[in-house]
Amino acid sequence: MQTRTWFRIHSFTGVITGLLLFVVCWSGTVATLAHELDWLVTPAARTAEAHEVVDWDAVLAGVRSRYPEAQVSWLVAPRYSHSAVEAVVEPAGGPWRRLYVNPVNGVVQGESSYLTVQRFFRSFHRRLFLPNPWGVYLVALFSVTLMVSVIAALNFYKRWWRRFFSFRASSGRRLWSELHKTGGLWGLWFALLMGVTGIWYGLEATRLPQKLFATETERPDPPAVESPKSLGRLVDAAQQVRPGLTIKRLYPPGSFYGEGLVAMGQADDWLVRDRVNYAAIAADGEVVATQSGSDLTAYEYWVNMADPLHFGDFGGLVSKAIWFVFGLVLCGLVLTGTWLHAYRLAMSAGGRARHRWPGTLAAILVSLLVLALSVPYGFMEVQSYALHGGFFGLPDVKPGVAAVILGWIVLTLVLLGAWVVLLWRPHLMQRKGPTAN
Repeated sequence: MQTRTWFRIHSFTGVITGLLLFVVCWSGTVATLAHELDWLVTPAARTAEAHEVVDWDAVLAGVRSRYPEAQVSWLVAPRYSHSAVEAVVEPAGGPWRRLYVNPVNGVVQGESSYLTVQRFFRSFHRRLFLPNPWGVYLVALFSVTLMVSVIAALNFYKRWWRRFFSFRASSGRRLWSELHKTGGLWGLWFALLMGVTGIWYGLEATRLPQKLFATETERPDPPAVESPKSLGRLVDAAQQVRPGLTIKRLYPPGSFYGEGLVAMGQADDWLVRDRVNYAAIAADGEVVATQSGSDLTAYEYWVNMADPLHFGDFGGLVSKAIWFVFGLVLCGLVLTGTWLHAYRLAMSAGGRARHRWPGTLAAILVSLLVLALSVPYGFMEVQSYALHGGFFGLPDVKPGVAAVILGWIVLTLVLLGAWVVLLWRPHLMQRKGPTAN
C-alpha cells in the first residue's frame, strides 16, 4: 500500500477508537502503581519501623482475634520493609474484608472493605466493569486497534529506525508532531507488548487456548490431621522444601485450599505469576506437592508470563515505575494524535473538509455510551464489597482511597470532555490554538 494509505489507516483507527483506547491505557497506567498508591493513602497499610521477618503465628492470631469465626482466605506478605501484612477474611454471610496486620507483633492496624485503589483499577482496566467475558472481549478489541495503528505508523514513517534522536525543537503544531513521532518510537516496544498481551487476554477469555493446549492439573488440598502444626512451622517446612522461594502469599489452614498450607511466591523462574511457584504442606508438616516454572509446559509458562509482562511487576518498584512512565507515553500518543487531527480539521474549513473521517461523531457517541454503561455495572461491583449494606449500599473505604479514585474519575472526565470538544468543534482551535508552522 502507498504511504498515504497507511497514514489514513493510522489516523482512522486513532480517531474512531482512540477515546476508549485512551481510557483503557490511562486506567492501566495507574493500575501499575496501584499497590503503591494504596500504601501511600492508607495509614494502616504502613508500619512505623522497618522489618525483615514476619511472625506468621502472631499475624494469624491477630486476624482471628478480630474475626474468630471468619475464614482467613489468604495472607499477603509485606511488599516493602515498611508494609503491613494484608489479610483477606470472609465473615460468615458477608463479603471479604481486608485487614492490615503488623508483621512483627500481629496487631491489626486497621481494616476496610475489599475495595482498594488496586481492586478498582484492576477491574476497570480489565473489563470496564462490564460483565465477564464480554468486557474482556471489548477491551481486547482495543489492543487490536492499537496494533493496527502501530503497524500502519511503521509503514508510513519512512526509515523510522534512524529517527530515535532526530527530535526537532519547534513550536505549535510541529512541536506536538515531533513529540508524537518521537514518543511513538521510544514507546514502540511498549505499545507492541501491550497489544500482544491485551489480545492474549481476549483469546484467553474465550477459553479456546485452554481447550487446545492446557493439561488438567490440580493443586492438591493438604489433608487434615489430628495434631496440626502452627502456621510458623508450616511456613518453615515450605521454606525447607523450597529454600529459594520468596513467599508472597499464604493460604493458611482453613482456607479454601484445605487444612494445611499453600505458600506461593517467586523463585528462580523468570517473569511468572506468584502462583507458579508453590509448596503445599499438610497440617502435620508433610510435603504434599510443589511446583516451579520448570514443571510447566511452554503454553503454561506463557500463560503465567502475561500478567508480569503486562503490568511490569516482575522487578519490583523499578520495573513498575518504568511501565508507569511508558504507560503515560502511550496515553500521550493517543492525546497528541487526537490534537493533531483536530488541528488539521481546524485548518481545513472548520473541519468540514475531506480530513474529517466519516463516523467520527458516531464513534464518539458509542464510546461515551459504553462508558456510561460501565457506571451502573461499576456501582453494582462496588456495592458487592459492602458489609451489611453500607452507606447507601456502598462499602467503607479509606478516605485516601476514595480521593484517588474520585480524583482519577474527575481528571478523566475533563480529558474526555476536551477530546469531544476538539473533534466535535475543531474550529475553536482557530481562535485559541497555536499558529501553524
